[in-house]
Amino acid sequence: MINIKAPNPIFLEHHEAEKAILLLHSFTGTVRDVKLLASKLNKAGFTCYVPPYKGHGLTLETLIDYDVDDWLDDAIEGYQFLQDKGYSQINVCGVSLGGILSLKLAEQYDINAVAIMSTPYRKSDAGLSGRLEDYGQRIGHLLGLDQAEIDTQLKQIPNYGPALQKFQLLVENVMSNLDRVTAPITIKYGEQDDASYKTSADYIYNQIQHEQKEVQGYKMCKHLMTHGEGHLEVEQDIIAFFEDY
Repeated sequence: MINIKAPNPIFLEHHEAEKAILLLHSFTGTVRDVKLLASKLNKAGFTCYVPPYKGHGLTLETLIDYDVDDWLDDAIEGYQFLQDKGYSQINVCGVSLGGILSLKLAEQYDINAVAIMSTPYRKSDAGLSGRLEDYGQRIGHLLGLDQAEIDTQLKQIPNYGPALQKFQLLVENVMSNLDRVTAPITIKYGEQDDASYKTSADYIYNQIQHEQKEVQGYKMCKHLMTHGEGHLEVEQDIIAFFEDY
């Protein structure tokens, strides 16, 4: 079995930057999902910080020791980290769960601008359980676990039901308070992703009350818009958006 360590945060400081960007990854993803975007933003003149979520990048058994409250705490601590570094203008950018957490921060804190990708306006238990099953298989094979051990960990997923309900409640809470988002926002979705994410993007756009908002689909992109076909266009547009604000 391969020894595995919790992912380290990514901190790319640009000493001439006046603005910092908090980058937030997806559920069952890792900081590596947004590392390329962080590097591009840093080269464009921004300081970037990517906090890892507790349990992510480790065994399924470890991941399900935590829930969405812990990951929201990780995002809040990331925001506070950038404040402590002296940045008074902080942008947030997230994909999927990272988008939900970005919106939550924008509803509660002084955020300069917001960019979200593949962000759901509702989430089902079944969809979340499926993500955990995929994660358990993927991380298990990466660690060299035999299938019997992987299956043992997968059998724990039904016990995680209350935490998945808490996840859904967070999404519902965020979506019911979108009128509190006063920062400029860009909302992005992949046209190769499930059609529900276009519905989500349009819903979020329509619930935002101010006029400094935009929604955009990308023909080549799947769910993880920071990788794969179309990611270069996404990166360019996010850089341009943050430069404008």
